[in-house]
Amino acid sequence: MPANKKYLLKSGWAKASKVLAAIPGCLAASLALHMALALWLGFDYVIPTSTFSVFIVWTGLMLLVYRIEKPWKSWAMLLIILLICVIGIVLRKF
Repeated sequence: MPANKKYLLKSGWAKASKVLAAIPGCLAASLALHMALALWLGFDYVIPTSTFSVFIVWTGLMLLVYRIEKPWKSWAMLLIILLICVIGIVLRKF
C-alpha cells in the first residue's frame, strides 16, 4: 500500500535537508555528546562503552529527525544539542 501523498515532502531540497540532518548531523551530535560526557565523567567510563552507544544515540536521533515534520526544526534541534555539548566541553577545559 503506497504512502499517503499529503504526508510526503514535496520539495527536493527538503528531502535532501532531512537526509543531511539525519546522517552527518546526527552523527556529529552523538559524537559531541559522547565527547562532552567523556570530559565530564572521565575517559575510563565513557570511551569503552561509546563504541556501541554512539550508534544507539545516532539511530535514536535519526528517528527523531524523521519524526519532526519540518527540516529546519530538525536542524535547530541538532544545533541546540551541539551548542550545549560544545559549551560543556569549553567549560570543562577552563
